[in-house]
Formats: sequence, C-alpha cells, structure tokens
Amino acid sequence: MAFVLGLDMGTSKICALALDADTGEPGAVVSTASRADIPALPAGWREQDPESIFQTVCECVRGLLDDPALRDAEIAGVGITGQMHGVLVVDRALKPLTSLITWQDQRAAGPVLDSARDALGPQAFSRHGCHLHAGYGAATLKWLLSQGRFPENACALSLADYLVARLTGVRATEPTHAASWGILDLESGDWDAEALKSLEVPRKILPPVQPSAQPVGVLLPDVAQTLGLPEGIPVCAPVGDNQASVIAAAGLDLDAIVLNLGTGGQISVPSREYVCAPGLETRPMPFGGWLTVGASLCGGWAYAYLCDFFQAVAQEMTGQAVSREQAFARLNALAAAAPAGCEGLRADTRFSGTRNDPSLRGSLQQLDSTNFTPANLARAVLEGMLRELADLGRLAGLGAASRVVASGNAVRKNPILKSLIEESFQLPCSLALHSEEAALGAALCARRSLGF
Repeated sequence: MAFVLGLDMGTSKICALALDADTGEPGAVVSTASRADIPALPAGWREQDPESIFQTVCECVRGLLDDPALRDAEIAGVGITGQMHGVLVVDRALKPLTSLITWQDQRAAGPVLDSARDALGPQAFSRHGCHLHAGYGAATLKWLLSQGRFPENACALSLADYLVARLTGVRATEPTHAASWGILDLESGDWDAEALKSLEVPRKILPPVQPSAQPVGVLLPDVAQTLGLPEGIPVCAPVGDNQASVIAAAGLDLDAIVLNLGTGGQISVPSREYVCAPGLETRPMPFGGWLTVGASLCGGWAYAYLCDFFQAVAQEMTGQAVSREQAFARLNALAAAAPAGCEGLRADTRFSGTRNDPSLRGSLQQLDSTNFTPANLARAVLEGMLRELADLGRLAGLGAASRVVASGNAVRKNPILKSLIEESFQLPCSLALHSEEAALGAALCARRSLGF
C-alpha cells in the first residue's frame, strides 16, 4: 500500500496526514500546537520561529510513521501547504536571517503601506487580484527594505517555500503563495516587473515561480534520515492553505462554493475564468481556474458574541451562571424554532466593519412591537452572518456553482446552519466530510501530480 503525506503549517497548529494513494481516502493524522510564536515583540508585530516550525513538522511526520498502518507502507510523495501572506528571509545556505513575519503582522501599516499603495496605483488590483494589506509579503518586504533590514545575497520565501527548500534544497515559490504577497502578475504567473519597480523591490531577492503542486525535488539524505523516511521521495511544490482547504472540501471540479464558518467567515467561489471584483480577492488554483474569496471580519464570532450577551443577561437577572455549552445549546434550539425571516427582524452582523470599510458597525433593523424575541434574535444573527457572505459571493457571480460545501466548527456544532445556507444561496448544501482540510488538500494535490 502506498501513501502520500500532506503537511500543513498553520498559524497555531502543525499537521501531518497520510492519504491512501490508491483510494484518495485520508488515514492517520498527527497534529500539535506550533509553539513557534516569538514573545515580547513591539506592538502589532507577529513573528514565528521557522526552525521551531520545521522541528515540529519533523515530530509530526515521525509520529505519523509510528502508526501501524504506515510502518511497512510505501511513502509515494509529500504535499505541502501553510499559512499564506507571510515572509521570511534566508541566505544561500537556507539559514533564516529573519523570523517568519506572519500574515497577522501590522508593522507595515501606516506610512509604509500608504506609500506602497500609492506607488502601485489602483490599476494594480486587476493584475494582482488583491489590494496590498499590512501582513502581505510585499508590504513586509517594503518595510524591511526601508529599514535597511534586508541583508545582501538573501532571498525571501514563504513558510511553505522554506519547508520545501529544507526538504529538497530547491529554493523557489509557486503561484498560490506568490499571489498572496500582492505582487504577482496573475496573467503571466510571474512577478510583476512594473510593481517591483514602483515599490523598489529588487527582483533578485525573490525566488523563481514554479507551477503549484508539481514535483520539485526529492528528500535530501540527511532530512530523510531525520524524518525516518527513505531517500529520494518526491516532494511537490506547495499549495496555499485556502486553495488546499477548498480542494479537500469540494474536490477539483470547481463546481462548489465553499463556506468556512468558525471564529471568522470566508466564502470561496470557483471559476474557470478570471473574475476581478472590488472587495474580494482572486487567487489562482493549482491545476487551473480561480477562486474569488471574500471574508467577513466577524463570521461565526458574531453568534458567539450573542451567546455571551445571553449568558450575561442570565447572570444579571437570575444570579445563576449558565455555562457556555448550555447557552449555545439553548440558543441553537431557539434559532431552530424561529420562523424564516424572523418576522421581519433583521440583523447586520458587521460588528467589526469590513475590509473595505472598517468604520461600519452592526445593527438591528425592522424591530416592531412583536418580533423582538430571543428566538428571532438568534436566527436573525445567523441569517445576518450568511447574508454578508452571500452578498460577497454575488459580487463574484455564483452562476457556475451547483452546490455549497460548508466547513468549520460553527457549522458542525449548529445543525440549523445547513438549512439556512440553502435558503441564503438557493443551492443544496453539504458538510465537509473531513477535518484537517488544508493537510488533506495538499496530499490530494500531490497525489494528482504524482499520477495516482
């Protein structure tokens, strides 16, 4: 029996997964907290230790290989994914010269980001599929260069690129991660020369762009020994964690909208053709096609916020504490009992604004003398969460999609959400079958590229 490994380096968790190469079904999984955050940084800075991440990946792989199903199995290849947007700088020997500066980092916000956006101009959005934000690789590179903190003869990599380089010695990137930096020309699939000139980012500090998910090298002998694997196992170029998660949830046919509702909320709309819509990001898929992606800043947190409110009301009115588990269970039951449309009550759940307008705030609308009930309020917040995502999806055009696949803890823990999604999108909805979607998606991409 042969397996393909999928490795995912998330912001807070590292995961290794084994995929049956013949059936495409996931098997053993090992995951652990990353433990890589750098403490005591200036306000707004977010960094992680890449060596710590690499060692944790190795631990997860060794733990995976201890599973009885894999002890005598062939490992046919390795697929990789990881957090997008972030950047680290390495020397020619792949020694990190900086920490991983993650997607959460805000050091470029303010004058550096403003000057970078002005230099790029509004027309860059149609070439790059996104506007530049703090935490995106290009903004971070601009900050490093402006501070004189980019060493000579160094190269910038994403975290996933760094892992591939450590495993194979090949220093390169690929379109899904390169696009997340905000300076990839999506039409050509290469760095945007005009943008680099405008930002004063030297081309020589960027890695070459190779196709996503394709084999780029084999495990180096010393790394193979560290992992407990044979030498020569093919390693595939990475895939962004958004794209990998969509593939794990919905497959490679580009026929399904994927909703992720956890603490946040995200909608990924597939398309064969390039779609550029204000307020959304367009991202390349590894085997052709595109994802148009929209994110709500609150997402599932809006419902948790309502739960906190009801817990506080119960405490204040009765003097009795209600556990979070009890409060959520009762809130879910109330929402399920409320009529569709909540008798006119409407909740705008953009409590933290939007990417385009951070000043926006949520509201309750169309209150009358009868419809302001706990049940209507619970359902109205759920409908509001989905309305925001559906509105983002309509900006991308939903005509090509024939179904919706939903994932995330908010969906798994609240049975009513599936039916509400079907009402909001007027499409059938199913729940994602597997957890650890990013690692699974990376393994599925590698399996396809390796010819299984």
